[in-house]
Amino acid sequence: MGHRTLVAYDRDGYDLHEAHWGADPERITPETPFGGPPDDDWAQAAATDLIDPGRIEGGELTERRRTAVDSDPIATGLSFADVCDRIDPVEHEALYVVSSDFSVRTYLVFALRRPDDEGCRTSAALVGYDGESDATYLRGWLAGARAARDTDGTVVGALRWLDPERGTVVYLDDERGV
Repeated sequence: MGHRTLVAYDRDGYDLHEAHWGADPERITPETPFGGPPDDDWAQAAATDLIDPGRIEGGELTERRRTAVDSDPIATGLSFADVCDRIDPVEHEALYVVSSDFSVRTYLVFALRRPDDEGCRTSAALVGYDGESDATYLRGWLAGARAARDTDGTVVGALRWLDPERGTVVYLDDERGV
C-alpha cells in the first residue's frame, strides 16, 4: 500500500484527485498544479525486482507518472462534506485542500474508535498540520492517546481540544457528518 493522499482542488466545488505515494504540498503551485514529478523511484525499483514489467502492459508499475498527483480527478463538483465522505482512514494518510490561489491546507487522517451503545464503531479525524515535524508530533500524540485505551471517547474529545487553530474535523464513518 502507498502513502495515499487525497488532494481536493477548490474549483466551484472540489475536484478530488489522488497522490498514490503522497505529494509535497509545497510543490503544488500554479506552475505545477499536480505537484511536479513524483518521488516514487524506490517503488519503481522494488516493483521491478518483484515482477517482470514486460508481463504487465499499460499498468501502474510500467507507466511512469509525470506528476505526484494524478491529473485525472476521482470526482468533481464535491462539497467539503462529500470530500470527507470519500476518505477511508485505512487507505488514506492525508488530505490536502488546495484553494484557488494554490495555498494548501494539509490534514493528517487518523483512524479512531468511538464508543456507542453497542460497543465501538470506527471514526476518523482530519487534523491540520504544518510541516513534517508537526506531523511527526501529531502521530506521536495519537500513539500516546491510543495507549490510554480510549473507552469513553477521551481521544475524540482531546482531538477537539488539542488545538482549535489546527482545523480539526472529526467525523463518524457511519454518519459521515462533518
